[in-house]
Amino acid sequence: MSAQLLYARSGNEAVEINPSTGATIALVTSGSDWYWTVFSVMAATTLGYVVLMAFVPRRERFFHYLSVGAALFSSIAYFTMASNLGWAAVETEFGHQQGGGERQVFYARYIGWFMSAPLIMLNLSFFAGVDWVTALFTAMAVNVYIIGGLVGAVVSTTYKWGYWTIGVAAWCLVVYQLVWVSMRSLNELTSVTVEPKIRTWYRLIIGGVVFIYSLYPICWGLSEGGNVITPTSEGVFYGVLDLIALPILNTAVLLASRKLDIEELGLGIPAARTESVPEKTPVA
Repeated sequence: MSAQLLYARSGNEAVEINPSTGATIALVTSGSDWYWTVFSVMAATTLGYVVLMAFVPRRERFFHYLSVGAALFSSIAYFTMASNLGWAAVETEFGHQQGGGERQVFYARYIGWFMSAPLIMLNLSFFAGVDWVTALFTAMAVNVYIIGGLVGAVVSTTYKWGYWTIGVAAWCLVVYQLVWVSMRSLNELTSVTVEPKIRTWYRLIIGGVVFIYSLYPICWGLSEGGNVITPTSEGVFYGVLDLIALPILNTAVLLASRKLDIEELGLGIPAARTESVPEKTPVA
């Protein structure tokens, strides 16, 4: 009897242990399975970044530290969603799925993005040699992009699309910073002039980032916004985008950063130096 009970309880029980009480349009077990898969990839990426960091001098780990943070925050977010936690029931504006009702909206996803996306943008900006003020502005703009999606997702009326519009406008600022400002800064780096392949690699990465992050509002419109697809399909859509954005594109930036001169970028931590104190001349 105990063996049968153990067998019956094997597998993913997150949706049963943490039920979607109050949400009529909710995640199912297959969706939770997908979230566990993405969590595993994000966790493995985090560990991989830590291992790579061990082979880099401590004073040159700037990109590695940011990458570890981004992957770790994303791992926590996906662990939460896989456990069917970190969500709120929001009344839908449209009735495409199940005639409407209370839809399960994972705010944990947006918290993870709020913490990880700015770190990814900082990696991209500093890779191109952008100054601190401009890089921080890019990180701030991408957070406005995310907050617009979060607030819109938990609003049940048509006003949600106003927040979506604000978020998309903020993303346009990010695109300008990445495509125009960062590329112009990259072309001025002497170390990249020595290895022109890095410029080509960076252009491909930027193109991928702009394309992938531009698909998030489309997914939002089909899921939290328009209630066209189920929360499980929403998770697959967002999950694929996150997997491309972090384990693939950010890893490409991290590996390419090893070809750059950290000191030229102004990101190296100077070694501790002891300065001799001048002797005081005796007063006559």
